[in-house]
Amino acid sequence: MGFQLHEAGRSWSGILALAALLFGSCTAVWAECPVGDIEKALGAPLGTLKETETPVTDVQSTEGGVWRIYRRADGALDTLVRIDGGESGMDETRLSIVDDGAYGIAHTRVDYLRHAFIDDAGPNGTAKRTTEHFYFCDGKLHLPPEMYATLDNSAYAKAGEESRKRMLLDKDVAALTRSLKR
Repeated sequence: MGFQLHEAGRSWSGILALAALLFGSCTAVWAECPVGDIEKALGAPLGTLKETETPVTDVQSTEGGVWRIYRRADGALDTLVRIDGGESGMDETRLSIVDDGAYGIAHTRVDYLRHAFIDDAGPNGTAKRTTEHFYFCDGKLHLPPEMYATLDNSAYAKAGEESRKRMLLDKDVAALTRSLKR
């Protein structure tokens, strides 16, 4: 009987050691994605960067769209912003780069109080502004483990993939984003 307890204790300690090893390696992998640095890049002011502008060729509305390209002093791409105008609101999508393996995308939807181009409708303003952030590490969308997530990972992953395609693969900017891991 003492032998069995001793053996049971050994297997239990083995299970605990394995769990600690797995948890430690998962934590290390999860920690390798610099979410904080990406968040900082997405919120950084763009005023000190060199800006160029080019029209969006794949127009989504009659108001059209524009790409704003921001470069660092050394000429390296720092941030891309795509703005798509509309009568009832606008979309603004921002890609900010930490390095070739870590970057983020923030997609903001702005809904107006009324249609924008009706002159006799009175003053206009923003009724609602929503922003969704996506964090990419080594070309993959960073998702929290399901047990810790406060969002629907499948819907978030789908929206993240759509934003990634728009900001990295669009023919207008694909040459600029070629160095980023996909």
